[in-house]
Amino acid sequence: MVEQVQSTGRPLVVGFDGSDSAEQAVRWAAQAAARAGQPLVVLHAADRIVYAQDEVAGIWDPAQMQEVSLRAAEAGARIAREQEPGLTATAQSSLLSPRQALDEASAQAAGVVVGTRGLGRVRKALVGTTAYGVSGHSRCPVTVVPHDAPVPGPGAPVVVGIDGSVSGERALAVAAREAEMWGAELHIVCSWERPHEDPWGLPPVGFSTVQEAADAAQEGAEEILREAAERLQREHEGLVVSTKAPSGRTEESLLEATEGAGLLVLGNRGHGRLSVMLLGSTTSHMLHLSRIAVQVVP
Repeated sequence: MVEQVQSTGRPLVVGFDGSDSAEQAVRWAAQAAARAGQPLVVLHAADRIVYAQDEVAGIWDPAQMQEVSLRAAEAGARIAREQEPGLTATAQSSLLSPRQALDEASAQAAGVVVGTRGLGRVRKALVGTTAYGVSGHSRCPVTVVPHDAPVPGPGAPVVVGIDGSVSGERALAVAAREAEMWGAELHIVCSWERPHEDPWGLPPVGFSTVQEAADAAQEGAEEILREAAERLQREHEGLVVSTKAPSGRTEESLLEATEGAGLLVLGNRGHGRLSVMLLGSTTSHMLHLSRIAVQVVP
């Protein structure tokens, strides 16, 4: 039996278009909802604008399209209940675009889950575009699930990237809750980049040598990690936390850190105390490159 944590009362929403990618997202979301003790809403978006030409031709039938969309959503809900018997999974349809429908749903959701891409049998939607759009605009955490993504758990930790920014702090708080929910360890990563001499052979401003600047960058990353780990130890008793301050590009550090992991959590933007970024650019790169689910925290 799945051990549940305290629910927020809000549902988890998963986008579904009938594609294999969307089915995997539904199965991942069903396991997450069961763990969290949350209901699951399976949302299909028919996207009225796609049928605008038919509407002009006089054959647009909103009621019929809503019915077709709801049937597609119900198919997704059946998959969720098959994955997690006993889970409350309901179907919901919309005539908005997938991005608009999920954005709207995010206002009342505990979280949103989408696949990386897909071409559904009912509505040919590029879910990849939807995933990136929703991740940047959602009012709740969005989890993007790639092909064959595992779920977190013992031996499959939750990894979170932080940089000392407010966005990173929010991601850290969410990652701690996710790790507790899944019964997983939490690995915190704060990368730093080694500075270089300027074109005139001078070290970075404020430092006597490049090595001095590098030492300061490393110490800054380690201090951010110490503060984060100490806070989590106070707030999340029993949570196993480890930290790492690798040198190098943020994306490369995160890819290495997520080998064997079950979930990567990132803020959707941020400039920290270090000269590194966990911005939309880094998050976007990880959505493209990651082989595990990536959760983007607004």
